[in-house]
Amino acid sequence: AAGTVPVAGHDLHVPEDAAGLDRWLTDAGDAPTLLLRAGDRLEADCLHHVAAALHRNPSALLVTWDDDVRNGPLRSRPRFRPSWSPELLLSEDYTGRAFALRASAVLGAGGLGDVGSATLHWDLLLRARLSAEDVVRVPRVLSSVPAREVPPTGAAAGTVQAELDRRQLPGRAEAGTDGGVRVRWELAEWPSVTVVVPTRHNRGVLATCLPSVAASDYPAVDVVVVDNGERSPANEQWYRDLDLPVPVRVEWWDEPFNYSAVNNAAARLSTGEVLVFLNDDTEVLDPGWLRDLVGWAVQPEIGLVGLELIGPAGEVQHAGVVLGMSGFADHVFAGMRPEEDSVFGPVSRTRDVLAVTGACCAVRRELFDSLGGFDERFRLTGSDVALGLSAVLAGRRNVCSAGARVRHLESATRGTTVPVEDYFTSYWRYNPWLFGGDPYWNPNLSLRSRRPRLRPRHESPPTARVGQVIGRDLTAYRQRSDAEESVRLAAMCRVRDDDVAALRRSHAEDAEAFPVRSVNWYVPDIDSPFYGGINTALRIADRLAREHGVENRFVVWGQAPDHFVRSALAAAFPSLADAPIAFYDESMDLGGVPPADVGIATLWTTAYALLHSPGVRRKFYLVQDYEPMFYPAGTQYALAEESYRLGLYGICNTANLARIYEEEYGGRASSFTPAVDPSVFHAVGRREHVAGRPVTVFVYARPGHWRNCWELATGALTELKRRLGDDVHIVTAGARAGAGADDVMEHRGLLDYRATGDLYRSSDVGLALTVSKHPSYLPLELMACGVPVVAFDNPWGHWLLRDGENSLLARRSVDSLADQLERLCRDEQLRRRLADQGLADIAAGHADWDEALGQVYGWLCDPEEPRG
Repeated sequence: AAGTVPVAGHDLHVPEDAAGLDRWLTDAGDAPTLLLRAGDRLEADCLHHVAAALHRNPSALLVTWDDDVRNGPLRSRPRFRPSWSPELLLSEDYTGRAFALRASAVLGAGGLGDVGSATLHWDLLLRARLSAEDVVRVPRVLSSVPAREVPPTGAAAGTVQAELDRRQLPGRAEAGTDGGVRVRWELAEWPSVTVVVPTRHNRGVLATCLPSVAASDYPAVDVVVVDNGERSPANEQWYRDLDLPVPVRVEWWDEPFNYSAVNNAAARLSTGEVLVFLNDDTEVLDPGWLRDLVGWAVQPEIGLVGLELIGPAGEVQHAGVVLGMSGFADHVFAGMRPEEDSVFGPVSRTRDVLAVTGACCAVRRELFDSLGGFDERFRLTGSDVALGLSAVLAGRRNVCSAGARVRHLESATRGTTVPVEDYFTSYWRYNPWLFGGDPYWNPNLSLRSRRPRLRPRHESPPTARVGQVIGRDLTAYRQRSDAEESVRLAAMCRVRDDDVAALRRSHAEDAEAFPVRSVNWYVPDIDSPFYGGINTALRIADRLAREHGVENRFVVWGQAPDHFVRSALAAAFPSLADAPIAFYDESMDLGGVPPADVGIATLWTTAYALLHSPGVRRKFYLVQDYEPMFYPAGTQYALAEESYRLGLYGICNTANLARIYEEEYGGRASSFTPAVDPSVFHAVGRREHVAGRPVTVFVYARPGHWRNCWELATGALTELKRRLGDDVHIVTAGARAGAGADDVMEHRGLLDYRATGDLYRSSDVGLALTVSKHPSYLPLELMACGVPVVAFDNPWGHWLLRDGENSLLARRSVDSLADQLERLCRDEQLRRRLADQGLADIAAGHADWDEALGQVYGWLCDPEEPRG
């Protein structure tokens, strides 16, 4: 019977029919709606987790979770799900009934539909047309079903076919007996395809690979073989004797083998509108493989497409790449049979993934070119994953299709020895996902097993295994100022009056201008080369090399070998990849550092090292922070402040710091005004706020650094959430260690540098806090993306921030911050006015790094020349 039944403070509605339920949903507004069937059971805390997820992210429309099968007291067959996966949803009903969809979204999808349909829930989610931003996943088992139901073949195919028709996608849905659906693409016009095959003239595998490619039923395909073997008349004749029914072009490669470079060279030589990269140690088993690959690849929202690869014995070798698995990345389901099921779902399903193997993948040429092709810093492995990640950062989804299969002999093409440099290059490219997790995996599952299984309680994170490989401790940074650290630094950072006098005398004797040809950069150990002061230092070095032919060298506080530092330099500025690197340690033995025209310290500890370095004609200090304020009053404060009195010429980030350096410490300084990288931080494609939707407030999480006042930020945001409730969506990115306020904000974790701009452009308000005298890049970057900023009323920030004109400034208290945030959240016209002025200010003075740094070289050549 129809009615509403109270259940522990909630309403359980029992509809007579779909129309009755739709009427009830109209009155329900944005309430999350669970669609259950007889026998389904919710965990006691299920509704709490749903409500909490939507409280953190009131912009979300759908909450999904994991479930299991309960038969009386027995529980079995858990299903652990990935984050939102649109292509997997076309392959199977992967969410089951483990979801809550807002009532308004149900109605927006056209209502519930046929309540008697075996694919009711599947059909509803397909019709809802959700994006990843609309969906929150709670990775917990929150419900149970009496059995895993397989929909009738006709119902499954009909549900997916209806969605293909609604989206006007040229495909035909075919259902299997296990509940899965395959989309057979039927394009009106098939684009031309070039299959790229790199080889070392391995005839044993080429004799199988090339004929199997030639047997494809695709209408327009050609092959480019790049052969790194010996070019001889006999080898050339071997290719001619193949006499294949498709055009085959052979290019001989006489340089050292580099998997990325070989494929990029072949791509440049090819003519296909779609590029398919295929190892020579493969055998195509399905003549329709290219139709499957290309059908997915031509969809505008899709990036790279791979296929399920099987090994010689029929076992799965590749069904998509999981970041963090086995350390860096690995192939899920490897070693399983294609027909097997698992706690992560059936093996043979078309899935959304972060990356696919380059052993068999397809991509549209125009997208491949726009992504820059394969990263040639990778010599052997990792560039396929990096290319997939670049596609993700460009807003595409990557797919591993189970619609066709290819047999693969792993590493016959490239060998099994991985160059050590590839590990370090992988670290920088994979970094955000190694720390933050792969969204298409489930955190309840082990990353130490290709066969999905539960994660042991004490399994170490992938960064622990990666850290062992690259020789780094990758645990989250927390600032410390204890006695042990102070004793160590006091012993290391020593100076006498004679040292300072000698430097001043040297500068006076060599005061005439001269062209600088070499610079030694004294840097601390590099954490990340993409952000903050170290990025600016590297940017200056890059510009000195490009514009003035300066040879840059890096003198690093650390230990050889140089793989980590060199890979960090190359990741941020490829032009610095081959720069010489020297190391020093706490002994301050700097005798091995090569002489240079100029030395530049980049942190207070390195200023002491530079002071004691012989063979450097002129010594500078790149001052980008007021470093004493990193510490409470004490030994480290004193040592940092004393570094400003050593007599080094100052290159200061903002006139404020130059004034401090000169007026308070008696130094001589020049300054520059910071800018933003317009390729990342811009307002093009900015998401404008929609009336009636929550206002998104962004805050950068840096709890490990005291100067960013994380405790004040979380207090203010908690108060803002108390006042505005679901009218505000608070988002944070950055370090999470001890972050706090988890119940009121959505943590995005560490992001790729390029992804930060996208996040800012989707935010309505930005909170940027610092109490120091030095500049912060965050307000600049937010303003460049069209985001109005709330910040402290810190006089040292008035060079950029003007209260009520391009920002709102607050007292340094929870209530004042919350007041200004609330004011901006409630006043859309004020947000727009401040944002417009911020964009104008960025365009007028902070949009060009080359212009901002244009005077630095002249200052190095002649620091006695007066400058502003």
